[in-house]
Amino acid sequence: MGGSANALVWLTLGASPVRAAELQDQWEAYGRVYISGEGRVIDFRQQGVTTSEGQSYAMIRALWMNDQPAFDRVWAWTVANLQGGDPAQLPAWRWGQREDGEWGVLDAQPAADADQLLLWSLLGAGRRWKDEAYRADAAGLLERFWTEEVAEVGGRLVVLPGPWARGADPVLVNPSYFLPFIWRDLARWDASRPWRRLLDDGYELLAECRGQTGLAAEWCSLDATTGQRVASANPAHDNFGFEALRVPWTLAAEVKWHREPRARRLLVPYLDLLESGSELHLPAVVGPDGKGRVEWEYPGMYGALLPAWGLRRPALARRVLAEKLEPIRAEHGWGDVDDYYGQNWIWFGLALWQLKERPV
Repeated sequence: MGGSANALVWLTLGASPVRAAELQDQWEAYGRVYISGEGRVIDFRQQGVTTSEGQSYAMIRALWMNDQPAFDRVWAWTVANLQGGDPAQLPAWRWGQREDGEWGVLDAQPAADADQLLLWSLLGAGRRWKDEAYRADAAGLLERFWTEEVAEVGGRLVVLPGPWARGADPVLVNPSYFLPFIWRDLARWDASRPWRRLLDDGYELLAECRGQTGLAAEWCSLDATTGQRVASANPAHDNFGFEALRVPWTLAAEVKWHREPRARRLLVPYLDLLESGSELHLPAVVGPDGKGRVEWEYPGMYGALLPAWGLRRPALARRVLAEKLEPIRAEHGWGDVDDYYGQNWIWFGLALWQLKERPV
């Protein structure tokens, strides 16, 4: 991985060859393939399960594309099936077919990434579609999120991955659940909670939860008393891969939407993951030492990194699109039709890179 003497010389997002109309078409194709008529997002790779993550992704995309019918359908299914009919409840993260053949909740624990995205999408829906019912749902969900999934660890506020992590030692946190662009919007809506402190503590923690090369770790362990990072019990937690690929997307959003200097600094290591003058190859899992842990690539990682490269290296972003993503373009989206996660992160990457309007 090469260095870049001009890594901190920031440009605006480069022009993308993707048109907004194409993102709309891709959203409609996603709806036909992955979202049932009732509003359930299906993960075909995982025996047809549905996750709160998948539901939240669909709601953000529907909001971004101004598709209120799809948004309402997905939210209604989520409330009925993952929240027990109560929109104020944190949703179960996993739903599918049980061993007895019946369909229902497989794991009732919530997942804080999805919970935040659901909350943010409801806040945005109330603003976009002028309906206070969405905000009423958001208010109840906000209360449960803050009470159950935000904790003080060693004097710092952190977002737990779920209520199950409260009281553990060490405390396990997921850097990709750090979503400051959501907290900024919540701070404008809810002045009763210390969102600015959560944001500042989160940036401090995100700077600590990185490997030697500066790439985000999949998971990070914190001493329950001091709040300092401690060695991970699982070495794979230190890798940059399927969980952490969301971090550079978040940082790019912070730069594009909020001009956050801390996000700019943290993005620098991602700029040189690919050398523009050679064959493009990015392993799907990168160790904390910067070396690939596997040889194969993951299209979703390329997608999630597009807006980060677009900030400083728009020519590289266009090349990645042309060489890595356009060749696998299909009627359903990109590449493996069973990979719903990759479909989402390619779309989110293109949307953040291309669209001027924010979803919320």
